[in-house]
Amino acid sequence: MNNALPLDSLLTYFNLSNNAIGSSRWWNNIAKCEGPFIKAEEGDDCRVLFIWQDPEGGKGSSTTCSVILNVNGLTNHNTWQPTCLIRHNDSDLWFTYLDINDKWRGSYSFIPIKDNQLPQLVKQQSGGSRNAQRRWWLEVVKQQVVDPLNSEPAVASGWGLNSPLHLPNAPRELGWQEWDQGKLTNLPIAESINFTWFAEQLDNQRQCTIFSTTTGKAPLVILLDGEKWGADSGMLSVLQYLTNINKLTPAHYLLIPSIDSKTRWQELSCSEVFWQAITEQLLLQVASKLLQSEQSISEVIVAGQSLGGLSAVYAGIYFPTYFTKVISLSGSFWWPEIERMQDPDAYQLKHSDWDKIAPKNSLADRVSNGEVSVSGLHIYQTVGNAEIQLSIYNALHYEIFKQNGANITYQEVDGGHDWLSWRSSLINGLVSLLPTQV
Repeated sequence: MNNALPLDSLLTYFNLSNNAIGSSRWWNNIAKCEGPFIKAEEGDDCRVLFIWQDPEGGKGSSTTCSVILNVNGLTNHNTWQPTCLIRHNDSDLWFTYLDINDKWRGSYSFIPIKDNQLPQLVKQQSGGSRNAQRRWWLEVVKQQVVDPLNSEPAVASGWGLNSPLHLPNAPRELGWQEWDQGKLTNLPIAESINFTWFAEQLDNQRQCTIFSTTTGKAPLVILLDGEKWGADSGMLSVLQYLTNINKLTPAHYLLIPSIDSKTRWQELSCSEVFWQAITEQLLLQVASKLLQSEQSISEVIVAGQSLGGLSAVYAGIYFPTYFTKVISLSGSFWWPEIERMQDPDAYQLKHSDWDKIAPKNSLADRVSNGEVSVSGLHIYQTVGNAEIQLSIYNALHYEIFKQNGANITYQEVDGGHDWLSWRSSLINGLVSLLPTQV
C-alpha cells in the first residue's frame, strides 16, 4: 500500500483543487475530471491517484469501514492485507495512489466492505488459513463497484464489471480505441446465427453463436468462453470494424459458451471427450448452418484464455487434422498439478526447481517425452507479466514447444489475468495467424 503523501499534496501534484476538499462544490469539480488521475514520473512509471465517493456519506452515516483497491494483476488476492483506500478526515472521500509502469493496461474496481468483513477480524475468527483467506476474498469481491469518475466503458471480469486503466505508453489496441470512444456503437454488423448445441457425448446443451464478417468461404475461429465475447463486450463490433478496414481477414466466428464453472473445468482442462464432441458433431452442425447461406469453412482456428488457452493448445496437439492454428492467452499451463496455483508459496518451498521443470504430464512434459508432437502447429501465445507464476509456466511451455518444432509467437504483455489484456491480444493473434491479403 502506498499512502506516503497526504491528500492535499496529491491534489496539488495532479493539478486538482484542494480548496474545501470533500465539499459538494469540490465533488462537482472533480466529477468534471477524468479519473483515475495519471501523471508521468521520472523513468518508466506513472503515479495514479484513485478517488472514490462513499454513496452513504461520511464515517458517521456510512456502513463502509474499508475500501479495497482491486487492480487486476497488482492487488494481491492471497493476503489478509490488500491495498486499501484511506478515508479523508471522516468524510465521504476515499483515496490512495500507486506507482505503475507506464506501459500498463489493466482493469480495476473498488470493494467497499463492512465491519464484520474486515480482514483482520475474519482472519482471527477463521484461524487465518489459506483456504479461509480465499473464501473471504471470494465473498468480498462480489461487492466490487466500478469507478464513477471513469467514463470509459466498463469491462467484464470473472467477478463482475471493472473500470479500465490505460497508462500513456500502453500499446495501441486495434479497434478498441474506437469502441471505447463510442465510434462503433451504430456500426452495422452482420446478423448472428444462434442455435442450441445438444452435445450427446457431454450429456449437456448450450446456446452457441455464429457471427460472420464474410459471405463466402473463410476461416472459422472458435472462441472458447464465448459468452464473454458477445455483442455487449464490443468484440463483434471490433471484429466487423477491423474487417471493414482490411485489418482482419473476413472470417466466421463460433462462440462456444461455458455452461458453469464446474462444467468449464471438466471441458477445458484437456478433455478429449469435449474436443471429440466439437469435431464429430458441432463443426458439422456449424458447416450445415453456413451452407444454408452458401457459406463454408476453409480452416479452423481455436482461441481461448486461461483454461481456454490451455484447451486451445490441447486441441491443436491432439486434433491436428482439424486445428493447425491456435491462440492461447494466459494459458493455464500449470495443469494438471493444481497445487502449483492453489498455494504457490507452499509448493515453491517444497520444490526449489518449480520454475525450471514443467508440471508432470503437462502438455510440455508430453511433448518433451515424445508422446505427442507440436511440429507444424502455429501458436500465438501471450501472458501478463504480472501473472507471476503463470508467466513462468507459459515461458516453460513456449521454450519446449519452440524446441520441438512449433511455429510460435510468444509475448509477455504489461498486464494481468485480465479480459482487458485478452481483448487486444485476441485481435493481435488473429492478425498474426490470419494475415490479410494485400
